[in-house]
Amino acid sequence: MTPPAPARPSARRRALLHGARRALGLAGAVGLGRTASALPAALALPRGVWLQLRAAGIEPANCSLVVRDLQLGTPLVNWLPQQPRSPASVLKLVTLYAALNLLGPDYRWRTPVYAIGPIESGVLAGDLGFVGSGDPHLMAHDLLRLALRLRGLGLRRIAGNVLVDRSAYALPPHDPGLFDGHPLAPYNVGPDAFLLDFGSLQLQFQARGDQVRVWSEPALRGFAAQPPRLAAGPCADWRQRLRPDFSMPLAPRFAGSYSAACGEQHWDIAALMPADAFVQAVLGAVLRQAGIDWNGQVVAGRLPRQATLLSTWESQPLAVLMRDIDKYSNNVMAQQVFLTLALHAGHRPADFPAAAAVVRQWLQQQSLAMPGLVLDNGCGLSRRARLSAGGLDRLLRAAWRSPLMPEFVQTLPLSGEDGTLRHRFRAPGLRGMLHAKTGTLDGVLALAGYLQGEDGRRRSLVALIDDPRAEQGWPALQALLEYASGRG
Repeated sequence: MTPPAPARPSARRRALLHGARRALGLAGAVGLGRTASALPAALALPRGVWLQLRAAGIEPANCSLVVRDLQLGTPLVNWLPQQPRSPASVLKLVTLYAALNLLGPDYRWRTPVYAIGPIESGVLAGDLGFVGSGDPHLMAHDLLRLALRLRGLGLRRIAGNVLVDRSAYALPPHDPGLFDGHPLAPYNVGPDAFLLDFGSLQLQFQARGDQVRVWSEPALRGFAAQPPRLAAGPCADWRQRLRPDFSMPLAPRFAGSYSAACGEQHWDIAALMPADAFVQAVLGAVLRQAGIDWNGQVVAGRLPRQATLLSTWESQPLAVLMRDIDKYSNNVMAQQVFLTLALHAGHRPADFPAAAAVVRQWLQQQSLAMPGLVLDNGCGLSRRARLSAGGLDRLLRAAWRSPLMPEFVQTLPLSGEDGTLRHRFRAPGLRGMLHAKTGTLDGVLALAGYLQGEDGRRRSLVALIDDPRAEQGWPALQALLEYASGRG
């Protein structure tokens, strides 16, 4: 039960209230249309926030800001909390908090591998089969460990193909360039029931001697890049100077130059090849490394009933994987978790509408229903997704009271320290004081999480800026944090 407020607020609380009351004078200036004296203090924008918004050319009407004292339950700022706005990646908080509750923090994805045919004298006279479960973090090194298990069981050669069963999902074809015209960007990779290495790879460049070496991680069977020529000069805009041609993904051509001053660099890109072709290239290298001979193809299909289970790869727990999703805002991992909610609820094959229905039903059951909520793909990489600051604030407060609070909070970037906040809010008094998820799209800037104030108490905080000049809104968010912490 929330304790009653003391008869006389503390000095720090009085200072905060006084600051809020001073901000009332701005109410008319930001278009509330009511007299300042008639409004509660929390309904006005703090002076510092309003000044920074004005300096950035951002309309206050395009912002929703909520700050709440988690001990008292009282709002310090409550600006347009019910207006649904584009949330960008802070939408992941809804998906992941629902997943923590519905799946449990120790939930693990299991990827089984089967023999489709007999194994005699170390030779599989048929196909090897994988069944995708939507694991958001299945990596090439995981497949290597699995392949080494198979070798330990006596497998030396696969005479047939490798079958990949992706029937857990029913999704339309994915165009990685559709969202923003950047098909190379790993953040645009779509979900896959047998997602491998996030559907992306890292190209490594190294100037050595009078040549440039180029290789891929993970290793790909058949990868043979035509490297750029070695050049002198500073290492500036090195990617643009490569003049890449990815029309043949396993044989990329770099017609430009690479400066010796660059030393070793890397470039993360989407795999740029069909999913089966990518798995074939990765698996070919993995099986060779494990000492298993295979020269077949990867084919898509349903696992036949007569298949024999050989082994199963088990992922790390959800609570561990959530750190990657939130700290680094991994879109495809969040979509994998979102679709898993549908699978777990019995919707097979899973799709986005089924996952959204599961989350909506759970929110309703928890008295956290959010009018105007549009989940779309569950990760926030969307122009359709909508969320209100007030709705997200209620979820943050519920999470803070939940037994799962430690698992939830530890996934969030820490101001000035790690993840997407590593280089943000590093000023004295703010560094290390904020656990929050960021969200950015063209025209959208969002922040949501928990702030420790100068008085040692925690506040929930949600800021949604949906404005053509949103990217200029970081100073306004800094001013909001300073005000909310008692330092502004």
